[in-house]
Amino acid sequence: MRGGCLPGSTSRCIISATTRDMPSKLTEMPLNSKTRELVLPGSNPEENNRIVSQQSILFIGANGSGKTRLGTWIELEGKQGSRVHRISAQKSLSMPDSTTPMSIDIAERNLLFGSPEREDLVSHYRWNQKPATSLLNDYEKLMVYLFSDETEENARFKADCVKTAGRVEPPRTKIDQVKDVWEKVLPHRELIIGGLRIETRVRGDQDAKYNSSEMSDGERVIFYLIGQCLAAPKDGIIIIDEPELHLHKSLQSRLWLEIEKLRTDCLFVYFTHDVDFAAAHESATKIWLKSYDGKKWDWEMVQSDEGLPDDLLYELLGSRKSVIFVEGDIGSLDTALYRSLFPDHLVIPRGSCQQVIQTVKSMKANHQLQYLDVSGLIDRDRRSQSEIDALEKHSIFVMKVAEVENLFCTREILHIVSERLARDPRTDYQEVTKAIFDRLRGEIDKQVSMHAAAEISYKLNCFNAKAVGKEKLAEALKGLTESIDVAMIYQDSLGRFQDVVDREDYDGLLMLYNRKSLLGQASRALGLAHNELAEMAVRLAQGEASEKIRCALRPYMGSFHFE
Repeated sequence: MRGGCLPGSTSRCIISATTRDMPSKLTEMPLNSKTRELVLPGSNPEENNRIVSQQSILFIGANGSGKTRLGTWIELEGKQGSRVHRISAQKSLSMPDSTTPMSIDIAERNLLFGSPEREDLVSHYRWNQKPATSLLNDYEKLMVYLFSDETEENARFKADCVKTAGRVEPPRTKIDQVKDVWEKVLPHRELIIGGLRIETRVRGDQDAKYNSSEMSDGERVIFYLIGQCLAAPKDGIIIIDEPELHLHKSLQSRLWLEIEKLRTDCLFVYFTHDVDFAAAHESATKIWLKSYDGKKWDWEMVQSDEGLPDDLLYELLGSRKSVIFVEGDIGSLDTALYRSLFPDHLVIPRGSCQQVIQTVKSMKANHQLQYLDVSGLIDRDRRSQSEIDALEKHSIFVMKVAEVENLFCTREILHIVSERLARDPRTDYQEVTKAIFDRLRGEIDKQVSMHAAAEISYKLNCFNAKAVGKEKLAEALKGLTESIDVAMIYQDSLGRFQDVVDREDYDGLLMLYNRKSLLGQASRALGLAHNELAEMAVRLAQGEASEKIRCALRPYMGSFHFE
């Protein structure tokens, strides 16, 4: 969906934010008291789209996709400008220790519009004539506004007390609300508000007190965000650019949940590229901001995909690189190696080979991701050639090693590492290969049986599950089992292993031999600790020997080609 109405449509477009599976087309929907509306620019200057949500809309996009520019357009050029309050990502966190209140009307105008005389945004006073790039330096104005509100409410409370002999409930001012939420988010700290100054202390420690100007960036930004949102107009639209900035991930969701509770009258609009922040806002209406060409934005509603976790989907939507899914986990040595081998790709570990296969297939079927070049790279893992050929039809490529650990045991990597250690590469290679071949000879029947079992299991997956009726199902099973010649499969597997051993084909051994402990054997042969060979190879791949390592491992990537 482009940023505009459907071709040929004359009606204004409304998108429901309450439907779990978002429609691929814009649909007409009547507004009600529980929904809020945001106007976005369409594909031409005279056209606008309306997005409807119950409380929050989240735009996710890569750097350069026009997030800040769109927030600026909504504030200054959209039809809802008088209700919009935008909180910039570029802001000063210089918090004064004390302040002086003034008339609440003047303080409010000064904060919202940047001038005590103006009540509009057209003059751009607040943004120093540069609304998209200016550093917002209004912390002092926020403090003046909060204390002016405090002074005004307290004066009204005093006047009400004088008028009656009964009890008058004290007001809950905006600064009281800031304090409540701030202490909920940071329960180990407390704010001390007295006179016209704010101090902070460690909860329970009367002596551990410090001025507001000495707060950490996180403490100051939390105070600032709560205060700014409280200052927004009634029934307003609050735009937050990079809401995760300066905040630890463990605090982000808690903070914005509490702020949204304070301003249930407002529509919150978040602009972010943070995948975790987007995934945590489960109830928000999600919009993928694809690009901005300087004149118009290309955007599309995010549609949930049962085959892809939300955090992965958001990460992919913001990617401009080709994507490779690999086995392994974040932070593992194999993932680090892959990222060094494919620096121009977005390499995403998905755990097991089955997760890689499922993810690639899900992405290929997702229309929102069809612009991406997506592939998978998995271990050989006793796969037959027919299975490998079937996987490659789905852009899932199989390496020429049984396990990723075998990559670190290849002739080329052993040579590079041995040279770096000032050892004799030829001697090291001979010692490694002798130890590994001896081990294979000692368990060849076990390895042959594992390969034969994998082939049988693959053939059993070909059972015709579409057969209908007892007789047809029995017939399908009988035909399948009769077609599986266990003796022949075992003999073929034995022949492959025996050929590798007889010819001392080391490359063939690494392709067939599933044994993660081979890496430890190779490490010890080079005088290294158990995993040190892999760690050293990764360091070299990430540093000065990156191209050498890439060239060394290119032949082991199977049919997957890379520059």
